[in-house]
Amino acid sequence: MAKLGSIDLVAGKDVKREEETSINVLFSWSEQRKEFELLEDLTTDKTGIKVTITKVGSFDTKAGISKKKGEKTNCNMLLKYADLSKKLKASEDIKKGDKLSATIETL
Repeated sequence: MAKLGSIDLVAGKDVKREEETSINVLFSWSEQRKEFELLEDLTTDKTGIKVTITKVGSFDTKAGISKKKGEKTNCNMLLKYADLSKKLKASEDIKKGDKLSATIETL
């Protein structure tokens, strides 16, 4: 797996361990729009990616956008709406204001 990028996002609400949440619920719109630089090329619906979020877990999906290495992107552009709404179980307690690291890698 090659690293595509990473970004720190601030949790917008408390979530207890094992509680279901999603990117849309856990992070504000402005947090989801924070930009990071891509370290590899992406092709819409072809590039398999793994998204790992500290204290939450990970999921696999396909890129929701085509972009070239070095271009800026954000979670809202990179992921499809279904991915942003996907139910994920928190692996640890999360407090509002916690900084969580999101790492994106190719599959």
